[in-house]
Amino acid sequence: MKINVGFLVAYDYELLKTSIPLVYKYADKIVLAVDKNLQTWSGNYFTIDDSFFSWIQEFDLDNKITVYKDCFYQPENTAMQNEIRERNMMTKVMGNGLCLQLDADEFVLNFKELTIYLKNINKKLNSSKSYQICAYWIDVYKKTKNGYLFVKDISPFYLGSNKPNFYRGRKSKNQKKLYIPFLVIHLTWGRSAEELKFKLNNWGHNSDFDTEAFFKFWTSINENNYTNHQYFHPLNKKAWKELIFVEGKTITDIIQQNNFPSLVPTTKMKLKNIAQSFKFQFS
Repeated sequence: MKINVGFLVAYDYELLKTSIPLVYKYADKIVLAVDKNLQTWSGNYFTIDDSFFSWIQEFDLDNKITVYKDCFYQPENTAMQNEIRERNMMTKVMGNGLCLQLDADEFVLNFKELTIYLKNINKKLNSSKSYQICAYWIDVYKKTKNGYLFVKDISPFYLGSNKPNFYRGRKSKNQKKLYIPFLVIHLTWGRSAEELKFKLNNWGHNSDFDTEAFFKFWTSINENNYTNHQYFHPLNKKAWKELIFVEGKTITDIIQQNNFPSLVPTTKMKLKNIAQSFKFQFS
């Protein structure tokens, strides 16, 4: 079973210099999807310096990387509809095998062990049944002067599928969820104020909440006052109850430390998989 990885390339393309090396050695194929007109899902324009593609050529010693350019922005669509469209178009270029899709700001920890884990259940993933692979995000809320504020509780997310058929972000239709015990740092809000504003205006959920109010609150949080607040998630007021501070000058420092107080709750994960087995026992 091949393990193919797809990345979306847009305004935060520089982050790929961190995320691609984390998966490169153990991925069979890597696809980078770039809008040929350099437009976001909302139709705004961005730039990519030519030096980035030079870096790709220099880095790709094993010829694993394919740069896929197409028109992913359709003005009649919402940002989310354009995201879904691009993800499904990219799966066709990724080809046969397990389809894992990542954003530039998602950094997989222990990708070698993750691929070993998936290959050990190769028979299951090669069956006629459809599975959604769910790993766990460690969300970054903000970069501070001396480190990063992380969300204390990790959250599952859709990492990939053996038969991708996306209809909402990376969520596929009528597929059994398979939770796996691996962590992915999600830089998400851990950007400069300018970068965050651009993201809020252009990502797939930009019409789902008050982005201005969220940005104002985010701006006020720092490593000295974060313990005075609770529930930081912009879309779910019951999520992201607490933040934790992790010291490190760069996100690369954090990744190399690989020492997080948040761990995958294995018992809870196993119960989730059991619940999925009951739900799909006759499918």
